[in-house]
Amino acid sequence: KALSPRWGEQVTSHHRLRLLCKVATESSESTLPFASEEELVQRAKSYVANPTPDDLADDFIFRGPVIGPLNKSDFVATLSSVGGPGGIKAAFSDLQVNQFGFTVDPTEPNRVWYFERPRGTFTGAFDHPVVGRIEPTGAKYVGPPEARSVIFDSKRKVRYQSVGYVVDRFTGDTTGGRGAIFGMYYVMGQAMDATVGSPLTIFLQRLTEFLPEGLVPISYSKRESLPSWWKDERMGAEK
Repeated sequence: KALSPRWGEQVTSHHRLRLLCKVATESSESTLPFASEEELVQRAKSYVANPTPDDLADDFIFRGPVIGPLNKSDFVATLSSVGGPGGIKAAFSDLQVNQFGFTVDPTEPNRVWYFERPRGTFTGAFDHPVVGRIEPTGAKYVGPPEARSVIFDSKRKVRYQSVGYVVDRFTGDTTGGRGAIFGMYYVMGQAMDATVGSPLTIFLQRLTEFLPEGLVPISYSKRESLPSWWKDERMGAEK
C-alpha cells in the first residue's frame, strides 16, 4: 500500500535527521550528536557568531571560491593576519554581518547553510598584510548576499567551512560584486580579481609558494598537509 502524502508531514525533525544520516556524503560522518535539526542549526549559529580554533576539527578544511583549501593551522594563521589591532574589526567597527536563513542541507544532514548581507563603514586604519597600512576613507561597505556553510563531525566540531559564494550581484553592492574579504578589500581601494579561473589570480597565488614562509598570507595549504578526506585537487582560483 502506498504511503499517504500526510506521512511525510508527520515525520518529526528528529526522525528526518536520523533518516538523512543514512545518505551522508563521503565528506560526512553518518552518526551525528544532535537530537534534532533545531539543535544542529543552533550549534551552527553559535559557531559563526563567535568562532574559535577550539571549534575546529583537527582535519578541518576552509574553502571559498578562490581561497583554499586551508587546513586548520593555516586557516587560523590567515585569520590572525587580518585580526587584532588594525584588523578588519578595527577598520569596520560598525560591521553588521546580517546572517539569516540557517537551514539543514537535505542531502548532507550535518551541513548547515546560511546567508549574509554585510554592511559597514571603513572608519579605521587597516594594516594590510601585504601593502601595509591603509587609512580610512569613510567608504560604505555594502556586500552582496552570499551563501556560506559549515559541516560538523560526530564530535560537534566544524570539519568544513565555505564562504564567499555570491548569489546575486545585482543588489546595489559597493564591492564590485565581490564577497567575503575580497569585498572589504575592494571598499578599501585594494581591488583583487576574485574570479574563478582568473589567470592573474592563479599566477599570484602560485608565486607565494616561492616566497619565504610567513611573508604574505597563503591562499591555500600545501597538498601534503591537507587531510586525507579532502579529494578535490583544485587549489585557489583554479577551475
